Amino acid sequence: MQDHEFVEERQDRLDLNEIMQAFGVSEWTNWGPIESSQSGLLSVLVEIKGQRYLLKERPPGLAGDEDNDHHYRFQRFLQQAGIPIPPLWLTPQGEPAVTIGEDQFELQQWTDGERFNTADHCSLECVAAAASMLGQLHQVSRRYPGPIHRWPTEVQAGGLVQGWLNLARSKAEQTEIQAIAAALSNWVDQWEAELPAAMMAIGATRGLPEFHIHGDYHALNLRFDPQSHGVNAVLGLEASRWEKRILELAYSLFYFSALEWQADSTFTRPLVKRGFEPERAHRFLQTYGDVYPPVPGEAAVLVDALMLVAPIATVNGPLEDIFYTQEGVEEPLIDDVMERLAWASSLPGWLGRVRRSLAKMWA
Repeated sequence: MQDHEFVEERQDRLDLNEIMQAFGVSEWTNWGPIESSQSGLLSVLVEIKGQRYLLKERPPGLAGDEDNDHHYRFQRFLQQAGIPIPPLWLTPQGEPAVTIGEDQFELQQWTDGERFNTADHCSLECVAAAASMLGQLHQVSRRYPGPIHRWPTEVQAGGLVQGWLNLARSKAEQTEIQAIAAALSNWVDQWEAELPAAMMAIGATRGLPEFHIHGDYHALNLRFDPQSHGVNAVLGLEASRWEKRILELAYSLFYFSALEWQADSTFTRPLVKRGFEPERAHRFLQTYGDVYPPVPGEAAVLVDALMLVAPIATVNGPLEDIFYTQEGVEEPLIDDVMERLAWASSLPGWLGRVRRSLAKMWA
């Protein structure tokens, strides 16, 4: 079943009137489901008194996370500081979400804007705008006075990437197509060989800036003004937590300079044959650096940060069909999958070769 069919079926099972009434809304117009960056979750465009809102299902909370409302407090702080985060409709009790059974829902004001598209002739301007906005968000976050919100130890950077690699190895063992199984195992081997040194390098670098990050800063969570190409909406802060900023910079750099984003597709292929697209990487790092330059020693471990985040971003990007397609890889797509696996397996070596270049782009 396709994601949009699943969402439509889920909408049919839910009583949307009950949800809207819990928000204190009795009169509203349903404009139907829209595509969501959170696969399989309800996302419906509604209109209330001439204003459009997105009625969306809140993603499940992280196991072991005792403060599931951190991102609401953090969002309000960022909004007040000028970061363009669309406001939420509050319940009559002043709450940002309603709970129906085991599910939670939000009403977020709709913001017109375009999604990032690598094929657009202005996409480089959007890359720069995304980098600048990330720098502004990080600078603002340094002043956040709220309590520190950390993720449980087992899902912090090192444990998180190892968990994904363990999943990949398990997937390789289950895959019936021998060529894909072998290539996937090789990919895991490549990254597991790099992780210890990367983690030691970051751990040994003192004074790396830490604060509350966005947590999922990529193309699907931004909207761009079609005229100025600036960012006019920042979405998806559910994964916000206290973290080293270099990890979010690496994560965002990967998504904006390594992957292809097309307006008519949710599938993210590698943008170039090997590594990152150089001009986009340079533009992203240079623009971010203009807003928030590295502290001494930080740029030198940018590639180490990429070594930690790239496997996670790869599983949830170029290799997502291997991990999330129930039926397995179809035979006509085997060559395409093998090409993407070759790109993913070559990435550690490519990053090692461009370590100094990436550091200079930021510094």
